[in-house]
Amino acid sequence: MHKMLRGAAWMSTLLLFFALRCAAPTSTGGSSSETVIGRVVNRDGSPACSTVVTLYPAGYDPVRDVALVRLSSDTTDVTGAYRLKVLDSTAGYSIVAAKQKSGTNTLITGIVVTGDTTRAPVAVLAVPGAIIAAVPDSADALSGYIYIPGTGIAASFSGCRIALLANVPAGTIASVDYASRSSSAAASVLATGIEVTSRDTTIAQWRYAARLHLNTTSSGAGVSGNVMNFPVLVRLTASNFNFGQAKTDGSDIRFTTSNGVPLSYEIERWNAGTQQAEIWVRVDTVYGNDSAQSLTMQWGNGNAAAQSNGPAVFDTAAGFQGVWHLGETGGGAAKDATANHYDGTPSDTAPGSVAGTIGRCRSFNGSSNFIRMNGTAAGKLNFPENGIYTMSAWAYADSLDDGFHLVAGKGNEQYYLKLKQSVPTTTMRWEFVEYHDKAGWLITNGSPTARAWTYIVGIRKGTAQYFYMNGTLVDSTISVTSSPASRNTGNDASIGKFLSMPADSMEGLCAFLGMIDEVRISNVAYDGDWIKLCYMNQKAQDALVKW
Repeated sequence: MHKMLRGAAWMSTLLLFFALRCAAPTSTGGSSSETVIGRVVNRDGSPACSTVVTLYPAGYDPVRDVALVRLSSDTTDVTGAYRLKVLDSTAGYSIVAAKQKSGTNTLITGIVVTGDTTRAPVAVLAVPGAIIAAVPDSADALSGYIYIPGTGIAASFSGCRIALLANVPAGTIASVDYASRSSSAAASVLATGIEVTSRDTTIAQWRYAARLHLNTTSSGAGVSGNVMNFPVLVRLTASNFNFGQAKTDGSDIRFTTSNGVPLSYEIERWNAGTQQAEIWVRVDTVYGNDSAQSLTMQWGNGNAAAQSNGPAVFDTAAGFQGVWHLGETGGGAAKDATANHYDGTPSDTAPGSVAGTIGRCRSFNGSSNFIRMNGTAAGKLNFPENGIYTMSAWAYADSLDDGFHLVAGKGNEQYYLKLKQSVPTTTMRWEFVEYHDKAGWLITNGSPTARAWTYIVGIRKGTAQYFYMNGTLVDSTISVTSSPASRNTGNDASIGKFLSMPADSMEGLCAFLGMIDEVRISNVAYDGDWIKLCYMNQKAQDALVKW
């Protein structure tokens, strides 16, 4: 009887010992008071006890950082709970949870530590899959390796032409990166947005990658402030890109941030024959006075489907209400890149298609050529007096002929950009004008140069008005030419010529003589940093994007 009691007591003690082991998290050292807490569950929702949970910095490289970065780990208790100390401060973290007994794991990314205690989403374990990747032609096959940033998952090439990443958590893997043990060069993104299925092997099929740096320091674009939701222009030529490595239409091109987050882009032109391409890439934030920010461009996947998406780049929610690249030929519609689809209809004698400052543009003959944006009279381009909006264009005047030439606008009695003879002299001026009812034309302007591409921008911000040329503010003092005429908002927007006779019929329909490229109208009053960055990025000698 006593032996049975002693045996029962011993068994109770042993069970209590194992329960306490499972119940007590064992976080590694560190003095930070910040913690990340959460729970891990099995696929059926039951608590996943005895699961090892590790907190990684979001950009962690399991080869280069293994001896440099302290990692925090814990083992879940009977409720599946864990607590991880934050040992090193960084912009973001990821969590890998792995249960050895069941061979399951999971990955949680995008964790931002806020305050002393941050709760992570519930982690659901699943059977992992694998990723197989081919060595890029430019890669170091002997000492190169691939890895999943923010995890301990890596694989060496070791002289082979492929590498296999095993035990990859099921779900979407933001990126697989490549680096070399024999080089201090920054890692490059090999593939992005990889869908991993349990018990299956996914092939990362982009063979080529390049890193593009955004330089806003004084040696680059010279912009000090951060610029948000910016469409970065990337030009490809034979000098910086091998068109033979990509699909003939460029549909396998992709862009990501340096840590693998996919970026929306629009291909304006892709001509493999002439080896020329212009691509607009939306970047959430271009950092001011910085040369370290980079984008990764990938290509070389014959199975990739086209993802060029103008409305995602020129998002109406970010202010873009009409964007016309003007790269079409003949009588084809001038496509609006925004979701508004204010496509322009060329006149019967369509403006010619010629080489512009950004890809192709339209050439106007000074008499019959124009483009009409149908359905814009009462649409989102119908700004009120003292409204908030920006309009911009690249313009090239064939001559300074003392005439009157519309670049783009919405009628002579609403708002426009124009090249015209100033009054009372005959000096030619670029001007941005907003018309006020029975009061007249409110004007800001700047001096033109014949036969030179000029980036002109007009901004209305309530009662203030600004005019920029080539990224520089040249006029913020409003002059007024009075008129008793009523304000007319009934015209559609147009490029190259007014659609109806202005109140001052002396100027006629103001047909443009020369070339016009990249016309934009936004319901945002952009600041000087935005406008300068546009100019520095879009001018012939791009100062922003560095290869």
